[in-house]
Amino acid sequence: MLFRDMPDGSWLAVSQPMHALVSGQMLRAWGAEGFARPDPFEEVATAAAQHDVAWMGWETAPTLDPRTGRPHGFRHVGAHVHAPMWAEGVKHAIAAWGPWVGLLVSRHGTRIYSAYQDRHRTDPRDAEAAATYQREQSGVRAGLLALLGASEQQLETAASLVAVTDALSLAACGGIATLGWSGMAPLAGGGEVPLKLEEGDGVMTVSPWPFAGAEVPLSWTARRFAAGTRWTEEAAMRAALASAPVERVSARLVPG
Repeated sequence: MLFRDMPDGSWLAVSQPMHALVSGQMLRAWGAEGFARPDPFEEVATAAAQHDVAWMGWETAPTLDPRTGRPHGFRHVGAHVHAPMWAEGVKHAIAAWGPWVGLLVSRHGTRIYSAYQDRHRTDPRDAEAAATYQREQSGVRAGLLALLGASEQQLETAASLVAVTDALSLAACGGIATLGWSGMAPLAGGGEVPLKLEEGDGVMTVSPWPFAGAEVPLSWTARRFAAGTRWTEEAAMRAALASAPVERVSARLVPG
């Protein structure tokens, strides 16, 4: 789960799978000249939209963060909890959408556990779980690559597209620290370029512009809570989340 604090003090709770759908919206709009294209398009777009399939079970019964009085933000859930979830998510992705999507969900997990290793050293269980995921998924990906007849380069380009739209979506939906710098976008001729997402005048700007159209409309749903809403009991928090009205949020991406 991620949160966006609003100017009036209220805050929005957005589920991980919902934020992933926004990643998919971005990926489907991708394609400015000079940027790498999704290949195979449909599978890469689906992987972007479903890369957080592992969190679906957790989101139905989120845990309470006593420090904040809110559900745990996704970055405050230990790897000993979400690494086994992620491995199950890979299985679900393969069964539901096929080997390409499962391959990319698996690879996205390894990017997470490689990029944020320090976060998995605070608890020995986290470090062990992250290492187990990396070890086991290496074999899973090797088997899927052989099955698909795909190259490592094709996988890495596709995985980079999933990763950069993930970062852009996190910034858009959650207003987290990636706002102002939102990941590395792969280029058609090789290499990468950093993308910047900023807000102003009711729109979000991205530069350099990686999308095919002149602007990209985004839409997602969230649950809004009044300023100061906090919980001390997990059961009460879960009940409040389940009964809170769903609010549609819209945004526009335009060139910076």
